[in-house]
Amino acid sequence: MTGGAVLAGGAGRRLGRPKAGAPLRGVPLAERAVAMLRARCAEVVVASRPEVALPPLGVPVVHDRPGSAGPLAGIAAALAALTSDDALVLACDLPLAAPALDLLLRLPQGTAAICADAGRPQPLCARYPRLRALAQAERLLAAGEGAAHALADAMGAALVPAPPDALLNVNAAADLARAESLLPRGEGGAQAQHPGR
Repeated sequence: MTGGAVLAGGAGRRLGRPKAGAPLRGVPLAERAVAMLRARCAEVVVASRPEVALPPLGVPVVHDRPGSAGPLAGIAAALAALTSDDALVLACDLPLAAPALDLLLRLPQGTAAICADAGRPQPLCARYPRLRALAQAERLLAAGEGAAHALADAMGAALVPAPPDALLNVNAAADLARAESLLPRGEGGAQAQHPGR
């Protein structure tokens, strides 16, 4: 069984608002990410920070571990809240990641892998064996590490080449505009369609 972990705690300084609520064709980025994972996973949780106002998401929300900056705190909180054997990790600011998630899902159970765009790793689109990854994340956080790539390194994660534009990262208004131009025509909602789990 594979679970899904949405990371939605980004401050969005360049966007001028938290990324989770930023709309793409009228749908908040966090809602899009949840829809992508719900179409592919048996359970989904969202990790965020208390000060980030989230839209209604219809799945459990957990808070990043206190006292730690960086996405690793959110990954650890989400992994702890899931019950699945494996977990897909997805940052909410990757709204075109559905094809990359499908590639990760095709990997054998227990595989640690992250997607890459033209050889550049994106550790916030990843698949991990949940309990092993949680143990490593806890160890790294205790050592003061907060970066997601540290977990990928500790897990020896394989690199999976993503399709073009699948890892478009929304950091600014121009990125939102580009993501909108790349969404399939007529798609107002999230990229939720998936042939099965």
